[in-house]
Amino acid sequence: MSKIKLAKLIMLLAAIYNAVWGIVISIYPKIILFDYPATPFTLILLRCIGMLVGTYAIAYYFASRDPVRYWPLILVGFIGKVLGPIGSLYYIVIGELTPKFLYVNLLNDLIWLVPFGWILWMALQSESPEDRKAERSA
Repeated sequence: MSKIKLAKLIMLLAAIYNAVWGIVISIYPKIILFDYPATPFTLILLRCIGMLVGTYAIAYYFASRDPVRYWPLILVGFIGKVLGPIGSLYYIVIGELTPKFLYVNLLNDLIWLVPFGWILWMALQSESPEDRKAERSA
């Protein structure tokens, strides 16, 4: 399998995963509450997060069609996958989240960091100096 085909497959899998996870969180938000109480406000926020996650599926789908062209969409996802675990660790350290929440980060963020990073690296390497020069002059 060529590198570009693998990149396309990874992004398609990310799109499918995000669509499924977004739907699950929107319908069953209590699934990631662990031992925390389910207040109406918390459930609303989690459903909104589910919708946001599902929206990423659309971006990842477009990125799966042409990862080099749509690398900025992958970058947005990559940044979110870096910031999510950082935020979780902060709230675990100050005692506001249980360490169990890291499972959410493992499945939704950390497993995608290396593949997204590789695709971004590949996309940036594929741009020739002439392409960069043409973009600057346009």
